[in-house]
Amino acid sequence: MKVILTGSTGYIGSEVLAQCLKNPVITSIVTLSRRELPDTASNAKVKVVIMEDFAVYSESVLEELDGADGCIWCMGTYSGDPVVEIDYPLAFANAMAKTIPAHKKKFRYVHLGGALTEPDQEKRLWYLQTARRVRGLAETKVQDFPTGEEIQGFWETVIVKPGGVMAKDGYMIGLLGCVLGSNVLIRIDELAATMVDVVMNGSEDPILSSQVIAAKGRELLRRTQ
Repeated sequence: MKVILTGSTGYIGSEVLAQCLKNPVITSIVTLSRRELPDTASNAKVKVVIMEDFAVYSESVLEELDGADGCIWCMGTYSGDPVVEIDYPLAFANAMAKTIPAHKKKFRYVHLGGALTEPDQEKRLWYLQTARRVRGLAETKVQDFPTGEEIQGFWETVIVKPGGVMAKDGYMIGLLGCVLGSNVLIRIDELAATMVDVVMNGSEDPILSSQVIAAKGRELLRRTQ
């Protein structure tokens, strides 16, 4: 299985990459990155494609992506930059859609959203208003993709909406869970395990809440222990 990954140098993306590397079903990982990934230089399973502009996909880049079975999109910002949050994933989707008709197979796009994002652009929010609105609009736009008839039925979008993402040891979950509620918090390995499973097997629900992600992730990790 061939999987595309963005945000692989980030906190969540790096854990997703690590789990993709360990998964025997995934035989090829194409990471779209602004810089090289030294830790994967000797791994034949990984192909790093350097992107100068994530809004532009040249023919050479499309050749590297051709035939992929899915994408895990982990790129994002805390500030809610609309270029990164909206323009970049839509540019990828429109570029990738060009390769779908030739293969006539399911392509799964897994988008990292957030529990507090807000799709209603008119709703007044008391904190992080810009970031939550922008990310909410991004989720709406990627969920509405695709629009072309030629790829209808071949493109599947799943949005994962985790709350607070904590370290693997889960130490802070017990402390913060008492304040914020345990359903809001999730371990990073649980989130990554769920995203990897969804890109491989799909999901009946196109939107996964933090509680669902955590439960699914725990079960997946338990099976591999």
